[in-house]
Amino acid sequence: MEVSKKNYEFTGSIKTISLALAVVGAIAFGMSFAMNAYVGWVDLLVAMLYVTTISISGIFVLSVSGVIQASWSTPYKRIFEAMMSFIPVSFILLAIPVIMGAHSLYEWTHKEVVANDPILSEKTAWLNEPRFFVTYVIIFAIWFFLSVVIRRFSDKMDSENGVEAAKKFVGFSAISLILFALTVSAAAFDWVMSLEPHWFSTIFGVYIFAGTFVSGIAFTTLVVIYLKSKGYFAGVITDNHLHDLGKWMFGMSVFWAYIWISQYLLIWYANVPEETEYYVLRHHEWGSVFWINLALNFVLPFFVLMTRGAKRNVKVLRVACTIILIGHFVDLYLMVAPKVFEHHEIHGLAGAGVLQALQLIGVLGLFTFVVFRSLSKRKLVPSQDPTFAEGAHLHQ
Repeated sequence: MEVSKKNYEFTGSIKTISLALAVVGAIAFGMSFAMNAYVGWVDLLVAMLYVTTISISGIFVLSVSGVIQASWSTPYKRIFEAMMSFIPVSFILLAIPVIMGAHSLYEWTHKEVVANDPILSEKTAWLNEPRFFVTYVIIFAIWFFLSVVIRRFSDKMDSENGVEAAKKFVGFSAISLILFALTVSAAAFDWVMSLEPHWFSTIFGVYIFAGTFVSGIAFTTLVVIYLKSKGYFAGVITDNHLHDLGKWMFGMSVFWAYIWISQYLLIWYANVPEETEYYVLRHHEWGSVFWINLALNFVLPFFVLMTRGAKRNVKVLRVACTIILIGHFVDLYLMVAPKVFEHHEIHGLAGAGVLQALQLIGVLGLFTFVVFRSLSKRKLVPSQDPTFAEGAHLHQ
């Protein structure tokens, strides 16, 4: 299959703009810390969790595709692989709030607090700093290992011996999915849920995963649309592929809502004080953000992407992707900020949301720079992959 442009060239406005946005984000973080150190730590944690979750979504998509030998993602699988290239950057940047800011964010890191709290005293086997920091390194080591091996398999599949490599990748993908599920759950419990150490939810890891997957698909869709508009993927990506991505966003936004309501209703019906405090705080102090979060992550994507025509319309898809990416950021902020702010007597959304918006575009700028730089270093279209032909001739 002839392609008009085979390799992506990372030059021009996208490179300049992404770097400029990253600088804007860095300034916004500095302003948050200048305003209040606790606000700064919360903002930094949310932003780093945001780009980390999007980057690791590539591991899941490619692993699932490998297990079931799917072809739908093959024509643009390099984008998912490029997203994984951000994992080493995340390891460094997320360590700043998670490790350096631990005493400002995580109540259980204060020994005097734990000593006077019977509930926290019973959780010290898990909630202790040595285990917390070691687990952080292990989680990222596993993600990095999976990303490296997946890319190596991808290179082998895009060669003359691709069929044999594809067969071996099935087995590795199964192991990768198990490791991914365990590490995402551990990360969700450690980095987010332990911000409120008295509260717990057994499906919290799945909830984090839902936002991770749909935001990863949204970012990928925007990149596919951008590259296609610049002459890449000619003769490869069609409206059928965009339709497929639209269906994934539609379906996974519904899945996110399903997990959201399942967690909410079970806690509401049970009416256990240790559990209901999570929603009481968000209803009373963060009511407007609480409902905006639901609208951005479910209501708007649901109605915007409902029709077949919407899923094949580039303009509509751009709008839907933007809504979902903003929604994922709001969702993470609503998970992280309320309890930390309450503990340190900070009322409402610091900076009126302006600083957080600048931080969002800043981390997306940095993420875009790393992803597009990675894309430029490898063959964009894996035309020799055994599943490529089927994936390129996708029909809806």
